[in-house]
Amino acid sequence: MTFVSPKRFLGVLLALQFFLAVAVTGTATAAEPGQQTPLGVITESDKDLLVKVRQAGLWEGPMGEEAQTRAEAQRVKEVGAQLASDHQFLDQRVTKLAEQMGVPLPSVANPNQQSWMDELRGLNGAAFDQTFANRLRAAHGQVFGAIAKVRAGTGNEAIREFAQISNNIVQKHMTLLESTNLVNAQGLADPVPAGGMAGMGPNGGDPALAARSGFLGGLLSSDGPSPLMIGLIVLVGAVVTTALLRLTKPRHSVK
Repeated sequence: MTFVSPKRFLGVLLALQFFLAVAVTGTATAAEPGQQTPLGVITESDKDLLVKVRQAGLWEGPMGEEAQTRAEAQRVKEVGAQLASDHQFLDQRVTKLAEQMGVPLPSVANPNQQSWMDELRGLNGAAFDQTFANRLRAAHGQVFGAIAKVRAGTGNEAIREFAQISNNIVQKHMTLLESTNLVNAQGLADPVPAGGMAGMGPNGGDPALAARSGFLGGLLSSDGPSPLMIGLIVLVGAVVTTALLRLTKPRHSVK
């Protein structure tokens, strides 16, 4: 059996600690590149906001309209009508803003959203009411956090104003959906594809986001190092320190 020498083992630990430290530093300090537009500089996060709001409207608006004929409860019909009206307003705003800033917007719902639309279109009456309230509440809960993050961090005045408007509307929609008294644990959890399993994560069927959700994706995020990453650095540092103390401890000759 081959044993690794203490010095070689220490070298491996030091290299690992260096890698983790560089990863954390890069995550915490990297600034988003900006793109100049007629309305000022925008970042990828700013663009992502426009895309998310547009995509939300591509399925929530039509489902709000269909609630008028598929829903059983009058309250669900009322909420659906309000959602459809608000998303029409938001869609006009986001389309104009994206055009001014040169940001391409999607024209179709993403795969997860399409699965929810297909699911709802197969339901009527009380079953539609229950699924409608929970699917839309879950989706609104996810986008609410994403919009708030951009609102807090953007340096573009037009994006900040649009994010504020969007956040107000999304918050209103969550309250309206909850007023149906049909929202349960599913509606308060991360949205998943129709037929999917809870806990699959909030990536919404986006391959680019899914590609970043591996080991390092869980350790690093746009918000900075995760607690797990910090814990790893502390652990490796402790092991390195202990190894150094043992290697540098004076050796007393046996007489």
